[in-house]
Amino acid sequence: MRYYLTLLVLYICNTLTYGQGISISPSRIFFTGEPGQTVSQVITFSNTSNAELNFVANLKDWDRDSIGVKKYYSPGQKEQSNAAWLTLSENTVRLAPGETKSVNLSMTIPKNPAPQQLSNTMLFFTQVKEQKAALQNGLNMNVLIEVGIQVYHTPSGLNPGDLEFLAFEDRHLIPTQTGKSVRRMDVHVKNTGQINKDAYVRFELTNTETGEEIPIKAVAIAMLPNSGQWVQIDLPEKLAAGRYLAVAILDAGSQYDLKIAEKEITY
Repeated sequence: MRYYLTLLVLYICNTLTYGQGISISPSRIFFTGEPGQTVSQVITFSNTSNAELNFVANLKDWDRDSIGVKKYYSPGQKEQSNAAWLTLSENTVRLAPGETKSVNLSMTIPKNPAPQQLSNTMLFFTQVKEQKAALQNGLNMNVLIEVGIQVYHTPSGLNPGDLEFLAFEDRHLIPTQTGKSVRRMDVHVKNTGQINKDAYVRFELTNTETGEEIPIKAVAIAMLPNSGQWVQIDLPEKLAAGRYLAVAILDAGSQYDLKIAEKEITY
């Protein structure tokens, strides 16, 4: 007996390319037109597989929760939505094996948009013809690909603001899904501006008794306007007991000053 499992795989990354043989770019679109203008951007699809691929488009509003996870809503539900401004030259995309195709996305900006703020929408392309990937033990998997492209409109004159640290907290031992516990630290970051900001939160952990520096992986963050986000950092499992100095560095690029926060902990 064979069993079938259907998975919906969502991809949102810089250049959208996967083992299924499809690439879609760009992953983020920034429109800067003025009120009353219609502006456009080309979205390129490439099918490098040996099978036909079919996608259908749909729109969702979105924002982020307190730890940066995307949350989705019906189009037009959020105040900052620009879903009603968007038009695609094709709402369905059919790609033959090896074919590359371009679709035009147009935005018609209202003559009197209110309020004056950055607006956004998520444009999804969902595969509507299932691909069957054979697995072991008689189990077949139908893989559906869904690609999300972030679409923004940034009016002129918005306040860029800055990124700031608001808090640096030691959460002590936190249980994980594997049953183990990890030592976790959180930093609270605030975007004070009216535009999106991408940044890295880099960490330095030093044993103040021995001088040993423990490497901690940097965390990439993307901040919506006037939003706050907790960035979680799990310390290495095998960490010697002792006193440590934890340093968080907020790096939003050369146009912004580095921000630094420090926390002393005893492990």
